[in-house]
Amino acid sequence: MSYFQRTPIPYRIILIVAVVMATLFLVQAYMHHYVYAELKGMGEFKWLRETPPPYLNFLFWALLTPLVFSVLLKWPFSSRPLWKVILLHVGLGLSIGALHEIVTSALYYTILWTQNDFEFSAEYINWSIQALPPAILSRFMEYWILVVVLVAVDNARAMREKQTQLLKLKNELQISQLNALKKQLQPHFLFNTLNTVSALMDEDINGARKVLSRLGGLLRVTLDSTQRDKVRLDREIDYIGNYLGIESVRYQDRLKVTYEIPGNLSGALVPSMVLQPLVENSIKHGPDATNEAVLITVQARERDERLELQVSDNGKGCSDVSSAMNNGGIGLRNVRDRLQLLYGDDARFELSSPHGRGFIVTLSFPLEYDRT
Repeated sequence: MSYFQRTPIPYRIILIVAVVMATLFLVQAYMHHYVYAELKGMGEFKWLRETPPPYLNFLFWALLTPLVFSVLLKWPFSSRPLWKVILLHVGLGLSIGALHEIVTSALYYTILWTQNDFEFSAEYINWSIQALPPAILSRFMEYWILVVVLVAVDNARAMREKQTQLLKLKNELQISQLNALKKQLQPHFLFNTLNTVSALMDEDINGARKVLSRLGGLLRVTLDSTQRDKVRLDREIDYIGNYLGIESVRYQDRLKVTYEIPGNLSGALVPSMVLQPLVENSIKHGPDATNEAVLITVQARERDERLELQVSDNGKGCSDVSSAMNNGGIGLRNVRDRLQLLYGDDARFELSSPHGRGFIVTLSFPLEYDRT
């Protein structure tokens, strides 16, 4: 990142604001002279003398803005202890203010000298040195004004990014619900489920009722308009349990599902419908792709204050999982993107197919519990 990109807003906007503010101060100085010139005997308004100060002041602050913002990022006021941060900014404010005043004063006096309006005599130099401390104090106060403005702008930017992220999360959740609903209402899934129910009616009425109950549970959760971004793990397990329960009846001895969910993790929060695409992937590359018996295992474990979820199967694997993700795997990519939106760099998504046999999908993110 270049120096001029270290700002909460585009640098061109900072330059525009600096020029506008300098122009307003120059106009104010002219209006003051226009009103009080005769009363105070000010004489003629000298543009070459009055124009440089506001432009030098604001443009130099514009030049220093990336530096000040970098300081704020390294030592934010949210750090503790607060008194050390404030003391640090007081020292930096005085240093930056002194630098600002010395450089702009030197430039200003040089401009006046080129116009024969200033002499580098001992008298003028002594006067300039005596005027330096109050001028530095003024720049110090301007430093704090700039700090307040930068903090406010950065907070506003962070709020906009958070709102955008929440909208993306909501959209991703709606997409997940829609995909799940499409999966459940696809003719082959729905017809297969109904055929299973029909076949069980002659042999196992209670079994048929269980399948219908599981189908109703799937549709009820999918169509729930109050679905949250995160739900309890036990609720998520119940949801995929309905789906896998139906598939287990369909495939009978060819599909076995095991759950390894510690009781202490039942109240852990997980992204809503995050496991659905993972178990669908196992079905797709398991009993749908091979006539052999397939074992699907759903695991949850705590590791270093993180929750790790894993869905594995021993079905038909893939020699190149990256290619499989790029050319297909829409549901898996959706899971990965949702984890990124929810947890940022704290999320982990791993997909593997050891020796081209079966799939292992592992999710890892900070562990948090439902406190409601």
